[in-house]
Amino acid sequence: MTAGRPFSVHLLGRKRLTAVIAFLALAAGTVLGLGAQNAIWEGWFVDRVFQAKSLLSQKEKNQRAPVAVVGLDQVSLNSDRLATVPRVFMSPVLATAGQAVLDAGAAGVGYDFVFAFSADSFADPHTGEERLRGFDRPFLRFLYQNRGKVFVSRTSTGVPHRAISAAAGTSGVRFAEVTPDTDGVVRRHTPELPLIDSPLLIDALLASADAAISTSYTMIPEHRLASSIPYLSLIDLLALTETEAGREQIKAFSEGRVILFGSTMPNEDEHLYSDRFLPQLTAELAETGESGRPGVRQATAGVFVLADMVGAALSGRIALDPPVGTLALLAFVFAVAGTAAGLLLPLSILPVVAVGGTSVAFGISFLGLQSGYLIAPGVAPVAVIAAMIVAAIGKVGVLQRRQRSLVNLFGYYLSEDVIKQMADSEELPALGGETRHVVVAFLDIVGFTKMSEKLPDHDVVRVVNTCFDMIGQVITKHGGYIDKYIGDAIMAVWNAPNTVENPEQAAVDASREIIALLDEIRKETGQGSLDLRIALNAGPVLVGDIGGEHRRSFTVMGTTVNTASRIESVAKDRKVRLAFSDPVASNLQDGYPVKNIWSGRLRGLSNDTQVFTVDDPAVFIESDVSASLTGNESKQPANLVKFSS
Repeated sequence: MTAGRPFSVHLLGRKRLTAVIAFLALAAGTVLGLGAQNAIWEGWFVDRVFQAKSLLSQKEKNQRAPVAVVGLDQVSLNSDRLATVPRVFMSPVLATAGQAVLDAGAAGVGYDFVFAFSADSFADPHTGEERLRGFDRPFLRFLYQNRGKVFVSRTSTGVPHRAISAAAGTSGVRFAEVTPDTDGVVRRHTPELPLIDSPLLIDALLASADAAISTSYTMIPEHRLASSIPYLSLIDLLALTETEAGREQIKAFSEGRVILFGSTMPNEDEHLYSDRFLPQLTAELAETGESGRPGVRQATAGVFVLADMVGAALSGRIALDPPVGTLALLAFVFAVAGTAAGLLLPLSILPVVAVGGTSVAFGISFLGLQSGYLIAPGVAPVAVIAAMIVAAIGKVGVLQRRQRSLVNLFGYYLSEDVIKQMADSEELPALGGETRHVVVAFLDIVGFTKMSEKLPDHDVVRVVNTCFDMIGQVITKHGGYIDKYIGDAIMAVWNAPNTVENPEQAAVDASREIIALLDEIRKETGQGSLDLRIALNAGPVLVGDIGGEHRRSFTVMGTTVNTASRIESVAKDRKVRLAFSDPVASNLQDGYPVKNIWSGRLRGLSNDTQVFTVDDPAVFIESDVSASLTGNESKQPANLVKFSS
């Protein structure tokens, strides 16, 4: 095993590593997504889904609510009739009110009060006289005569007085406590079957209204409960019992409904409910008595909560748990999406994917709610985000690190583009290639043979490597690709395998910069007589892998390459450091100073070729420029040609 390389690189190929990372991301997304059910923050999303449904759904007009509330509120307690009556002595009043709604046709009556005391048992502390003996008799008679229709509350810490329990009967005393979710908000109810025998007040009231609910359900409120549930102040109900017209109003209010009595006073038996983000029902649409209703507060009165838990089931405003396997499938699908995003997309795009995945999940929950199912809105977002994070970490920490190592290692031998292509596919490119327009350059070290005769071999290698390193940096800087080293020469290409916008200009600019480095190259190598010769040609070539199945090379082939090598001989003959063909000169920028130095037929070619150089003293090997030209040709101004791109 090569030192310094990760064990995973030797153990697994890229495809296997990708598969392992994808599996881990998929598993993490699915498991964490499913684990997000009932998370403390998930309820916030559930309530937001309810809010969206309330704002976007069409409401049914004139749908009569199946449950109404009679409230012991501040108006009642301040009224002339009740201001001097302690609450413990209100049982006769509650009996009168309860009998009134039953006579008006109420399906059932529930008291959200724990009648822990009976006035009948109170005695004068000085004399022991039971002055209130019989005070609760009307209420006890009411409970006894309406067993099966009237229910009183108990809690885990409070039970009704024995006289009241006896009058109501065992089935008439039910638990009124509700169970909140992990975030402390009440959203769902799980009935105990059969409803008629359930110890829960909600179930008893459902049974009294002949409900057929048999499974856990989540209530879907449409407005803030305190503003929307039909409501009468206790004092209003008592006043209505005294006239025939009032009794007709009680009938309109109570007939066919479950009626709940309870306190709506601030800070008394209040709960956080899933209506907290919902709009209030306007006062014109709310069914309310003459004295109005209590104001909407952050927490909701317990009697309203009980009323909605019963009313939601009776009116169908409920969402059931989705079919078995739905959430697992949803988590898996979103984990797949997150895994794909983490592996395939840039890191900068992933936050957008996370937001998009959360939005899609919210939309799915909303559509599920429209179909009567509550699809936990936390599952899908957690699945997609968790999978995406694991996949992205795997990609950056393992795959891209491995690819970068591969590119850095083989970048000394091959083009970076070719290496990335092989790293991504883990396959060798197909033999052959494509035809592309390129610029081919041959860069030769002049005087290499004489130098190598005088220097030891290791010094020769040092000189050549120094030259090639300095020249290679300039070639790469200008977008060129070093195809191969041929002894003391370099073959370079522009526009293959990478794309260069103007390869002719880039090649000439690189050549002139290399020539400008000549003095520095001589200084670094210690060879004052060292010189350079560069030949350029542009045209179509075959670009690709050449060779066999066991040995191959990425290179360029064609007449364009052969012509470039022949132009080098013209540069040698004309004693210039840079020579290039007409296809190169013709594509230089407007006004570029080029000079024609030769025209004729190159060895091995059938057509005439024009060869040019740059009108710059630095490109001439001899200081006397005219010595490099034949006859009077060099002195003719007509030879200073300007080509348009």
